[in-house]
Amino acid sequence: MRVVVFGASGVQGAAQVAALSRAGHDPVAVSRNPKPLDIDEKSIETFALDFDNAHGLDKVLEHGEIIFLNLPSTSFQTSEPVIAAAKKIGEAAAKASNVKLIVFNTSMPVPDESKGIRAQDDRREIRRLLRATGIPVISIQPVVFLENLLEGWARPPLVERDTIVYCHQESLEVSWICHHDIAQFMMAAMKRPDLDGRNFAVAGPETVCLPQLTEKLSRAWNRSLKYESQTVDDFCEKISQAMKDRSSLDLDRVVSDMRKAYTYYRESDEFKPDMEQVLKELPVELTLIEEWARLHPLPSRA
Repeated sequence: MRVVVFGASGVQGAAQVAALSRAGHDPVAVSRNPKPLDIDEKSIETFALDFDNAHGLDKVLEHGEIIFLNLPSTSFQTSEPVIAAAKKIGEAAAKASNVKLIVFNTSMPVPDESKGIRAQDDRREIRRLLRATGIPVISIQPVVFLENLLEGWARPPLVERDTIVYCHQESLEVSWICHHDIAQFMMAAMKRPDLDGRNFAVAGPETVCLPQLTEKLSRAWNRSLKYESQTVDDFCEKISQAMKDRSSLDLDRVVSDMRKAYTYYRESDEFKPDMEQVLKELPVELTLIEEWARLHPLPSRA
């Protein structure tokens, strides 16, 4: 199938492009500034596009059959442009008679009822706008990504101090998932247009607390790791420091939203959804934590 992947330059979109190509599909990697892509010596089609470009949207969807939609998080930027972009993509898809389905990766848990967390509410609104166009939409809603441990403010203490620092309570049970498995779920969903209108909370195959996660990663990486349950206050301070140079942000709003979200997450059961029925409808082979870690070696200390 010809699958148009929006947000292909991000880590999640890139994993989807790779998985699609290796499964024999024809992905089109869409981003503002695409770079040449080759996967296993196969050249991948790219398309440069700003979401305000209506003609460009029509052009990239001209021969597309499926859309994989990845959008920037509104945790760290203004909501309105992201929501407007989703609406334009949905409207363009509705005009393109060949587009059969949108598979929307929310990139976060999105409960059916609002918890007062802006980023979740924005994802819920995007879902509504996409479905209002009449195009079939399946929503894939992942829990926490294993790749988060190797990115952002979680990476330095892990690499430099052999310490997993994460804003989860020590006893919080989490079914961590990797980007490859999100791609797998999305590919399974694109074969099931009859699941139009469904929202799937998806997670990895193992549910662990921080101590158990640390043990598994220690074995896989052959490093004696420790863990720290980061407080919400410390987490918000790290966000504030990381974002202070981004003048376009309402930093007080960002920090307030993240404080609310992570206070909720620390007590939540959002991170261990029941996967039995999901895997019956979207059968995929999920990646174990240690298997993922062996594929993503921990960098040595400088």
